[in-house]
Amino acid sequence: MDASTIRLILIVVGALLILLLYLWERYRERQEEAYDEGDFIEDDEDLDAPYGVYSTRHDSEIVDDDDEPSYETSQHSSWSETPRPTEARMDEDSGIDASADEPAFSEDSTPVKDTPTPEPLLLQVSVSARRYPFKGTDLVEVAERCGLYPGDMDIFHCLDEFDDHTRVYFSMANMIKPGTFPFDAMESFTTPGLMLFAQLEGDPEDMTILDEMVATARKLALALNGDVLDETRRPLTVKKEEEMRQAVLDNEMRWAKALMR
Repeated sequence: MDASTIRLILIVVGALLILLLYLWERYRERQEEAYDEGDFIEDDEDLDAPYGVYSTRHDSEIVDDDDEPSYETSQHSSWSETPRPTEARMDEDSGIDASADEPAFSEDSTPVKDTPTPEPLLLQVSVSARRYPFKGTDLVEVAERCGLYPGDMDIFHCLDEFDDHTRVYFSMANMIKPGTFPFDAMESFTTPGLMLFAQLEGDPEDMTILDEMVATARKLALALNGDVLDETRRPLTVKKEEEMRQAVLDNEMRWAKALMR
């Protein structure tokens, strides 16, 4: 027998062996699949369960020992079905956890409401006339020296102009309602007092605004012969000023926390 014939015989025998090994592996895999499918169903009564829900070992593990299902478990049972045996088998073969794609409905997943923006801090001081009401002409002159100018809402404003942007630091209103000034008739106008106020929104310059507003109130009181009072119409003391400064610091912290959320 020559070498060519022997080589041909070996090739045929090798091909037959490979075919036999392939058929044997297919047969063994089918036997394993049939065995695994039987493991997922614990008893025959589950076949009659409503909506085709199967009872699996996975279900028995997530139920509490006292037979009271947790909130998360009850939510899962009402929104999704237990995976069928064939689907579970495919997930095991691919190494993917089927529960990873299931929506989690628990108390921890409750949407967090947006934190509301804090209200501006309102600070105010008053300048009250001692004996005689303030005259309109004197008021306009002294206000201008203190950096207060007529503006919107018919009251005075202390403005800060920077890079073509104008911001109101604080304002001054009439103590008598509605709080406005008749700028066209200040010659005949009088008032028993003035109200200076600022609305602060946690900006870095808020403390400077407070100091400047208090200093302006003292200048007005000195020039017009009046007294500086707090929001309760009592004399403004050093202790009250410290309380106002602390309120400004607390307001800055409150706004900073709101911006970080």
